[in-house]
Amino acid sequence: MASSSHKNRRAREQPNNNHGVLENWFVGNTEAMTTFMHEMSRKQINIPKVLEFSWMKKERLKESRPVFKHQRLKNFLEMTGNIYPDLIKVFYINLTLDGRNLDQYVKGIKLTISHEVWNNIAGVKYSGLKVSKGTTTGIQEFNKIQFYKSCVRNPAQLVNRFLVDNLNLTPRILAYVIAWKLTPRGSNHDVLHEEDLIMLHCIMNQIKINWVCIMMEHMLKSIKLTDYKFPYAIFVSKLIDYFEVDTTDERNKTIKAVSEIDNATLTKMGFQKEET
Repeated sequence: MASSSHKNRRAREQPNNNHGVLENWFVGNTEAMTTFMHEMSRKQINIPKVLEFSWMKKERLKESRPVFKHQRLKNFLEMTGNIYPDLIKVFYINLTLDGRNLDQYVKGIKLTISHEVWNNIAGVKYSGLKVSKGTTTGIQEFNKIQFYKSCVRNPAQLVNRFLVDNLNLTPRILAYVIAWKLTPRGSNHDVLHEEDLIMLHCIMNQIKINWVCIMMEHMLKSIKLTDYKFPYAIFVSKLIDYFEVDTTDERNKTIKAVSEIDNATLTKMGFQKEET
């Protein structure tokens, strides 16, 4: 028999579908309330993974740190803080693209995510190359098979699928961050998609990527695809605070500054730390 404390904890984890609470979140938008109750309330949030640059420095990952720094991703990758599970879902239900900005309403307050807001909160600027599947404009002579072979431990091995297990240390770490943090997806993390390879190529060759553009597209994609979890929970929660949405009595969790890639993770990947 489950203990009362376990039941209470589980109850706090569940989304609140109380009609009065929904009215407060959506301010009379009955269509959004219906969508939340029947489609979005059970959709999961991607719990962010924090990559600490100090850990990479400590472990002398000399090739990984500079390429991330060139992409101006340090603030975003190290971002920690509280997240609001319910309000994150409210945010995504209302999310729309208005020109070059994302717009949404949370508890009656309009949140317009301009390029300036991206930079203020996450330190990510709207600049660099816009890349996507099938789009390699600005990338000279990119061939995904040849590039993949340049990243693996055994280049002579026949390529049937672009498996992450075959990658050398630096591209393996970068691929992990792409699939779990920068453009997190719901499943199939063991295989590199075409867009993963393009981003990996750009990062390793220090070609600046327009991460604002990529993340905006990924946020909109997460609404449409059922197997995608809602991404960027810390960033969205900081947006909610930035626009001074009332979070009194809202559920919240704290994401601590614990790197999700450590020595044990590298060992699981098949890499051993070199003793100095």
